[in-house]
Amino acid sequence: MGKRVNLAELAHEATPDTYSHPPRAVPTRAPAPGSSADSAPLPVHEVAVNPLNRRSDTDSSGEEFEQLVTTIRTHGVLQPIIVCSTDAFLNRYPDHKPALDGSRWVALIGNRRLQAAAEAGLKRVPALINDDRVSSMYEVMLVENSHRRDLGPLHEAEAMQQVLDDDGCSRRELAGRIGRTHTYVNQRLSLLGLIPPLREAFEAGLLKLESAREFGALPEAEQAQIVDAGLPYRRTPRSTGNAVSTPSRRTITASSPAKTAESIRRLFSVEERIELVRLLSEDNPQD
Repeated sequence: MGKRVNLAELAHEATPDTYSHPPRAVPTRAPAPGSSADSAPLPVHEVAVNPLNRRSDTDSSGEEFEQLVTTIRTHGVLQPIIVCSTDAFLNRYPDHKPALDGSRWVALIGNRRLQAAAEAGLKRVPALINDDRVSSMYEVMLVENSHRRDLGPLHEAEAMQQVLDDDGCSRRELAGRIGRTHTYVNQRLSLLGLIPPLREAFEAGLLKLESAREFGALPEAEQAQIVDAGLPYRRTPRSTGNAVSTPSRRTITASSPAKTAESIRRLFSVEERIELVRLLSEDNPQD
């Protein structure tokens, strides 16, 4: 009797959401004339949470956040946050002045630690003051997200797009700079193509990550059809008149199991892959 192979992995995502590549550190530039890169304990009430650092609703609540508050209350903030002056922040992002509410400093990196320090009742927080970091803020946020999954997928995609817009780099260059694969970056950026109803469904947990990535690459008209069909959201066969159109030929590369799996993930939807796994796992498949 031949060896039975478990092919369930074919139904997994091309790049699992838990993937973490050892991130490359963002180079630290020497401070420009007139800028600062000093360490100092700053009054917590004088440091504003970064209005551009979008996070999930549970980022400043829940069990994990309470554990962080307890740790900081006991041991203090062990790793300094990175801040810039309000003037430097507003020089680049002038539209966000109301959100800063007259604060002297803006947290670039370490917003969650800042919020936990305030919750723990700390009066001061250790900080590195560096106005030069404003220009590389999104990139540093993405590198930090490789260590701690602080940003949700959509917010991570928005940060990636911001770096691409600001620096004019390629997606492949961005992937290397933030310690991710080119595929990972492409998959995250595809989420930005979701039409509003599907984006809302994804944020509400009604749409899985893999389906969201797939739908985000579709034309808006086809996404609208998916929404109109209602839950559960899935692609429907295209039709011509009253007849369903014949699907185009899909060629699978089969030089190795890994290449085969890669081809199947690229060419078949998640529902098709699940059905393929079921069929391949049958002892006596019927024609």
